Amino acid sequence: MLQQSINSSDIMTLDKMGSRYPSRLSFSRSMLRRLLFDNWKISKSKFELDNDGYGTAVYEIKINNNIYSLVCFSQHLDSADRSDRVIAEKWDTAYSLINGKLDDHELNRLRKNIPLQESGRNSSKELILSRANKSVRLFEYVVNCLSNGTQPDINEINKVGYLLRTTAVYGSGKFGLSDFANTKEVTDFNQPFRAEMLAVYIIREFSVELVEHVAKKQNPVKAIKLENKIKQHLGIGNSTGLGMAPFIIKHPKLINKWMNQYTKSLNNIINKNVDSDKLTTYFKLLNKALLYLKEVTTFDEYQITKNSKTVEDLKKYISHIKNFQKGSISDLQWIDLIKFTINNCNYDTQEIAKVQLLEIYPEISEELAEDMSEVEEMKINELQTLKELNSIIEKDYQWALTVDFDDQNNDYLFWYISAAKLEPRLGERYNEEGSEMEQHLGVAKMVQKLHSMIQRENFDLSVAEYLVLNPQFRGIIRRIQSLEKYPFAEVQDNILSKETMPINMLRFKLSFFGANRYDPKSDRWLRVSFFSGAPFLSNLNEQNVDSWGFATMSSYN
Repeated sequence: MLQQSINSSDIMTLDKMGSRYPSRLSFSRSMLRRLLFDNWKISKSKFELDNDGYGTAVYEIKINNNIYSLVCFSQHLDSADRSDRVIAEKWDTAYSLINGKLDDHELNRLRKNIPLQESGRNSSKELILSRANKSVRLFEYVVNCLSNGTQPDINEINKVGYLLRTTAVYGSGKFGLSDFANTKEVTDFNQPFRAEMLAVYIIREFSVELVEHVAKKQNPVKAIKLENKIKQHLGIGNSTGLGMAPFIIKHPKLINKWMNQYTKSLNNIINKNVDSDKLTTYFKLLNKALLYLKEVTTFDEYQITKNSKTVEDLKKYISHIKNFQKGSISDLQWIDLIKFTINNCNYDTQEIAKVQLLEIYPEISEELAEDMSEVEEMKINELQTLKELNSIIEKDYQWALTVDFDDQNNDYLFWYISAAKLEPRLGERYNEEGSEMEQHLGVAKMVQKLHSMIQRENFDLSVAEYLVLNPQFRGIIRRIQSLEKYPFAEVQDNILSKETMPINMLRFKLSFFGANRYDPKSDRWLRVSFFSGAPFLSNLNEQNVDSWGFATMSSYN
C-alpha cells in the first residue's frame, strides 16, 4: 500500500497554527517524564511564611549530583497594584530557579533583587525569573473552605483553574539570566524550556501549599488540606501577550525542529494498520477531549464560537470512529481516519485527532521529545548566483510572492519594541507614529521586495557581488539561503496584514509548552493554564505521569 505522510504544505499558516493543542512532545509533558524516570528529588529546604502567607520558601531539586534551588518570595500586594500587564512593578509572588544550593548570603542577595523582577540585578547562576499574582476570588474561596473543614466545589475550581497566575517566565539570557547556550552546558536542562517548565511545575506545588498554609493559620483546629481530586484539577495560570509572538519569526530553525519532530511522530504512525484495542483507547481519548471542551470556560466570543464548532465536529469524528468499532477494520490505516477530519472538520478537530493519536504510541514520540533543540546559526552563501537564489524564492516562498503590498491593508501593521519595558508591540502604520522603529519581522514583504529587485539584475551575478551594492538585503538573503532545507521554518502568512490575529502565533508556541484552557482577552493576549490535571509530587507515578492531557473534572476518579 502506498505510504502517505503529513508534510509542510499549508500547515504553517496562522489559522492552522492558532488551532494547535498540547501533545506528548510538549515541554511540560517531557519535563515531567524526566522528573519521574530520572528520579529527580525535590524537597523543601525552607518554608518560612507568616499567618498571611508572606515570607520565603525554597525548594531544592537534586538531579544526578547537581542541586538547583527554586526560591519563592511572597508579599502583601494592594489590589490597586495587582495587574497582568507587563508594566506592573509589584506582584503577590516572585521566583527564581538557581543553579546551586542557597546559603544565607545568596538568599539575601536574591531577596533584594528577585521581587523587583526586571529592575533587579541577576547573575548567570539564575536560570529562570518569574512572578505571579493570586486569582484573588478563588484563592480566598479555597482558604475559606479549607479553614472551615470543607472541600471547595470542583465546579468553582474549574471556572478559573488556578490559584496563582504567572505574568512572565523569563529565561534564556534575559535580564542577565543564564542564556540557553550556557544552561545546556552547565546544567541538566539540555532541552528548550525544560528549566522553565520545572519552575512552573514547582510554582504550582507552592500555590497549593500556600493556600493550605493560610487556611491552617486561620483555623488551626478545623483546617484541612485539599483532597487530591480537587488539587490535581488546579493548574498554574499564565497571562501571555505580544511578547511571545516574535519568537517564532526570530527562531525559524528551532520552530522547524519542533514541527519536524511532531510531524515525524505522526508519519511514523499514520500508515500503521488500526488494531481494535488501540481504536478503543483512541475512542476514549477523543471523548475525553470532547468533555474537556465542554467544561473549559471562556468569555471571549471568538473562542466560544471556535470551541462550539470543535465540539460539533469532534462529535462527528467520534461517530465516524464508532462505526468502525462496530464493523471490520481489516486493512484500515490511521491515515484513513485522519483524512475524515481533513475533509469534514475544522482545524481544531484535526489537531485533536492527531495529538490523541500520538497518545497511543508513546514509544514513538517520547524519544523525539528528547531532541527538540537546534543549532540556529544562519550563514550567507556568497558564491550562489542570483539565478539560484531566485529559484529558491520561487520554490519556497510562493505564499509571500502572492501578497499585494500595494493594498494598504496588507502593509497595515508594524512590530516594534517598547522603550518602557523592552517588549514587542504592534502599531498601525497609517494611524500611528513609530514605523521608523519597525523590527524586521515582515518576511513576506522583505522576500517580495528582494525578488522584485533581483529581476532587474544579471542573474549570473553572485550574491557577494550583489550585496556589495545592496547591503540592505543581507539579512533576508541569509534567511532564505539558510532555511532552504527547513520546510517548517516560516510562518507562511503575511503578519503585517490588518487581518492578522497575533493570538494565533501565541497559541502555536504555547501548544509546545503544553498550555491548555485557552481564554483570549483580545486578539493580542490571553490566559492559559499549565499542568492542569498533572499529578503532584506526592502522587507522581508511572501510571499518571502522562495521562493528564485534556484534564476534566472526572479525570481523577
